[in-house]
Amino acid sequence: MIKKSMILLISLLLVAVLSFNILAAEANYKDGYYLGFVANDHGDVVIEVIIKHGQIVDLNMINPFKLHYEYAEGKKAFLEYPYMVLENQSTQVDGITGATHSMHDYNEAVDMALAIASGNYQGNKYYGLAEDFEHGHVIVEITVENKEITDARLVTANPELVDNEDGREKLMPAKAADYGSKPALEYFNSFPEKVVENQGKVDVLTGATHSGESYNEALDMALIQAGLK
Repeated sequence: MIKKSMILLISLLLVAVLSFNILAAEANYKDGYYLGFVANDHGDVVIEVIIKHGQIVDLNMINPFKLHYEYAEGKKAFLEYPYMVLENQSTQVDGITGATHSMHDYNEAVDMALAIASGNYQGNKYYGLAEDFEHGHVIVEITVENKEITDARLVTANPELVDNEDGREKLMPAKAADYGSKPALEYFNSFPEKVVENQGKVDVLTGATHSGESYNEALDMALIQAGLK
């Protein structure tokens, strides 16, 4: 009886291991942190997908932030979407009535991240993130052609949403001409061009240390996404 129980237990364990390996093989995702991005006038959709052992283990809803969103269906989609993807290990999830547009954008962003993770991405734009909950998250976009950076930009917040009561916009605002720190303003304006010129990291200016560290951290992630680092 004991032997039969042990054989049954071993068999079940083997089935579980084989099932896990099959799922990992089907997904074929490379471990890492991947960023999906969908432009949207109501707040660009930015979702970070974390892969470990070939599986989706976490989703971070970077932007827009809808924890305090007044529209119930939109808030429900924001809160529940990560768990739906984790459970299904894909964007093949049930829709949420009343939040169709949000769900579509979430799926598109996650599909982009998963395409990069699987090596099947057909686009040429890659994104990197440096989280900053005080000043706004930094997002760097690079355009890559033939393993060369041909364009770069800092993705900034929609100014109409920055002070919105529901707190949707969590990205860094653009620095206007009257910005208090001249070095930080100069670094903000020159960073994209310098990225293309240097094909990578941009030296930090004195007086713009925080900006320099954040921008280069986000750039580093984008370079990894693009296979340039």
